[in-house]
Order: sequence, then C-alpha cells, then structure tokens
Amino acid sequence: MLAAGAAGPASAQACPHPGTVNGQSVLIYCGPAKAKVTIGATAFTLKNGLCKKAAGNFYVSFGAVVTQQTKHPPDSFLVIATATKDGSYPGTTILMTRSGKSYISDAVTLKLSHGTKAGTLSGSMESTTTNAKPAIHASFTC
Repeated sequence: MLAAGAAGPASAQACPHPGTVNGQSVLIYCGPAKAKVTIGATAFTLKNGLCKKAAGNFYVSFGAVVTQQTKHPPDSFLVIATATKDGSYPGTTILMTRSGKSYISDAVTLKLSHGTKAGTLSGSMESTTTNAKPAIHASFTC
C-alpha cells in the first residue's frame, strides 16, 4: 500500500513536500485521496493521495517520486490529464512504480465526476522493463 507515512510524519508540511525514502531524495504526495486499482490480475488500494487542478490540468498523485535517477525507486502512482471539470478524458497519462516495476501509459480514459472530487480510470499500461501490457481499472475519491 502506498502511503506518504513511509517517509515520516508530514503533519506540519505543505503537500507535496520533499523528503527521503531509503536514503533517496523524493517528493512526497499526501492528502485525503483514496483509490482502488487493478492492474492485470493484481488489485491494491492507495491512500494519502493528492488531487489537484492547476494550469488546465488535473492531477491525482500517491506515494513518493524520486527527484534523482535511481535503480530502486519507491512506489508511486501519478495521473495527469488535461481536464478541469467533470467529463471523459481519453489519452490520460499514468506513471506508476510498484514493487520495483515501472509502468507508463497514455492509453487510459479518465472519467471525472462529483465536481472533480471522484473518478475512474480504464485502459492499458505498458511495463518499462518488460513487454507486458496489462489492463488498468481504477476508481478514486478526493
């Protein structure tokens, strides 16, 4: 499970904020967002995420993202879409690292609802280390 708490308490810090995980400099995402994700046959939940609208884009972010190149990045899940209101947005970008495996996609459709406080994702991901192209289905709340 991805949780910002893995890098230490963040109660007095802005979100996202810099930190360290396993000696690596990271940007830690935090907040009230939760998600249920299924990639291929693997299902997991995420918590302590950040939903944000900025400069015509919508972001959902969980975990810790490295700020330098590394062989063993921490778990993270990032969604980036050109979206500012409820609706369907094909071509949404997802970047994910989970259990040492990295995935990327721009073949995902984001559907925002409830005043952009909830949504779903569906499509396919591509492994950056193998030829795997698993399906992804997810739902989230902000």
